[in-house]
Amino acid sequence: MQLDLDAVIRVLPTAILAAAAWGLTWLATGSMDAADWLPYAFLAGLLVVVVLVTGAATRPGKLELVGLSALVGLAVWEAISAAWSPVPSLARDEGLLTLFYALALVVPLLTLRTDGDRVFAAGAIAAEAGLLAVATALELRFGGNQADHFFSGRLSFPISYPNAQAAAFLVGFWPAVVLAAQRRRPVWTRALALAAATAISSGWLTAQSKGGVLAIGISAVLVFAVSPLRLRLAVPTLVAAGLTAAAYGPLTEPFRSSGDAQLVADVRRTGTTILLLTVAGAVAGAIYALADRRLRLGARAHRAVAITALVATLVAVAAGTAVVVARVDLHQQWREFKSAPTNAASSHLLQLGSYRYDIWRVAWQEFEDHPLAGIGSRGFAVAYLERRHSPDTPVRAHSFELDALSELGIVGFALVLAALVPLLVPIVAGTLSRDAAATAAFGGAAYWLAHASVDWLWTVPACGLPFFLLLGLGEPRGKRAALGRRPALALACAVAVVGLLAFVPPWLSARLTVRGQTAWAKRLDPLSVEPYVAQAARSPTPQGAIDQLRWAVRKEPRVVELRFALASAYRRAGEKRAARAELLQAKRLDPGEPRIDEALRALR
Repeated sequence: MQLDLDAVIRVLPTAILAAAAWGLTWLATGSMDAADWLPYAFLAGLLVVVVLVTGAATRPGKLELVGLSALVGLAVWEAISAAWSPVPSLARDEGLLTLFYALALVVPLLTLRTDGDRVFAAGAIAAEAGLLAVATALELRFGGNQADHFFSGRLSFPISYPNAQAAAFLVGFWPAVVLAAQRRRPVWTRALALAAATAISSGWLTAQSKGGVLAIGISAVLVFAVSPLRLRLAVPTLVAAGLTAAAYGPLTEPFRSSGDAQLVADVRRTGTTILLLTVAGAVAGAIYALADRRLRLGARAHRAVAITALVATLVAVAAGTAVVVARVDLHQQWREFKSAPTNAASSHLLQLGSYRYDIWRVAWQEFEDHPLAGIGSRGFAVAYLERRHSPDTPVRAHSFELDALSELGIVGFALVLAALVPLLVPIVAGTLSRDAAATAAFGGAAYWLAHASVDWLWTVPACGLPFFLLLGLGEPRGKRAALGRRPALALACAVAVVGLLAFVPPWLSARLTVRGQTAWAKRLDPLSVEPYVAQAARSPTPQGAIDQLRWAVRKEPRVVELRFALASAYRRAGEKRAARAELLQAKRLDPGEPRIDEALRALR
C-alpha cells in the first residue's frame, strides 16, 4: 500500500499539469492570450521548484537533457527575435510559452521513476481528454446557448477554434487505447479507458477537423507498423473507431442544420449521442477485458497473428493509396484545395477547399526573404496581410514547421529539431521494445506532430501542454540516480527567479490594464501596447486618444489595427489630413482590407 501511495505522489505533479490542460481548455477557453495562461505557467514552475526542494527529483537522461536544453534555447531565441519582430510583446509571449512547455516537459522527467509511474501518468492525460469530451457532451445536451457552441456547423466549444478543440481531444486517444489494451489492468480501468477513447473519438468527429483525421490516420499507420503491441491495440482502436463511425450521422448533423431552432435540437442530439457512445465504449471495454482474461494465445500463435496484423496494415495502406491514385482526380482535388472553402458537402470533412495553400505560400516566401533569422516570432500575421490573396487573417501559418522557418529562420528551425528529435528517439526505441508508456507517448506525439503540421496547435497551450507531458514520460526509465542536493537547490532557485521575473510582470500588467491602472501596467510590461490602447479607449477627448495611440504605433508601426485606430481618432478630432496619412500607411500594410478603402472614401 505504501508503494502505491508513493507512486501516486510521484505521478501527482504530472497529473496536476494534465488537469491544468483541462483548465486551460474549459476555464480559459483555450485562449492564446498570455494573460490567461501565464498563471498556469507559474504553476508549472512552482511544481518544479517543489520537486527540486523536496529532494524527490531524479537525473534526466542525456538525450532528454539535450532536448530540454534546445527547448529552452528556442524560448530564448524567440524572445530575442522581439528585436526585429513587428509585434515585440507577442514575440516575448511566444518565448514564455515555449518556456512553459519546457517546465511541463521537465516535471515528468524529474518525478516519474518506474514504468508503472509512466503508465499511470499517461492514464492521467487520457483521463483529462476523456473527461473534457464528456463535459462537453453534457454541456451540449443540458446546457444553454447551444447555437453558440458551433461555428459553421462544427463544434467550437469550449475552444472557439474547432481544429484546436479536436486536438485537445485527440492528444489523449492513444494513451487511452494503450491503457485499455493492457491485460494486467483491472476490468474497470480498461472499461473507463475505452470509454475515454470513444468519447475522444466522437468529440473529434463533432469538431470535424480534417487535420485531425489526417493526423490520427498517420499516427495509426505508424503505431501499427512500429509497435509490437499492435495486436493488443487493434481491438480498442477498432471499437472506438467503429462506434464513432456508426454515429457519423447524428455527430455531424449540426453541419446540415437549417435555422437556429433546428440547430439547437441537433446539438442536443449530438451531446446525447456522445454520452451514449461513451457508455457503449465502457461496456465494450469491460466485455473485452473479461474475454481477454480467458483467451490466451501461445507464443507462436501470437507471433503469427501479430505479423498478420502488420501485413494487413501495410496492405491496407498500399490498397488505399492505389484506390486514391486510380479513382480520385488529383488535379481536381488540388484545384479545390487552392480554392475558398464552401458548405456544399454533407460535412466539413468532405470539403477540400481552404486558405491553407495561400497561407503556406506566404510563409515560404517570408522564409526565402529572411532565411537565417526569420521575420521575428509571431510576425506572420502581420506579414500575411501584405501578401495575401485571400480574405483570411490567420494568426499563424497553420504549420509549426513553417512558423519556425518563416518567423525564426534556419536558427529557430534547427532549435525545434534539436528539441524534438532527442526526445523522440528513446520513445521510438521504447515502443519497439513493447514498453506501454512509450507506445502511448509515441502514438500521441505522432498524432500531435502530424496535426500541428497543418494547424496552429503549438500556440494553443491547451493543446501543447499534454504533448510535452507525453514527451516527458515517454522514455523508459531503468535505473536513474537521484539529482544531487546542491544542483537541485541551485536549479530550484533559477526556476523560481525566472518564474517571478518572466511570468508575473506581464500577467500583472494585463490585469492592471483591465482595471484601468495603465500607468503601472506600462511600467511592468514596457513591450505591451495594450495599456496605451486601453487608455485611449477611456480617454474623454479625441486628442487624449491620439496621444496614447501614437505611442502604440511607435511600438508596433506595422500593425494595421493600431494605424486604423489612430486614423479614426484623428478623424474624430477633425484632423483629416493626418487621418488620411495613417489610412494610407494601413493600406500599404494591408492592401486587401475593405474597411480601409471605405474609411478613405468617407474622408473625401
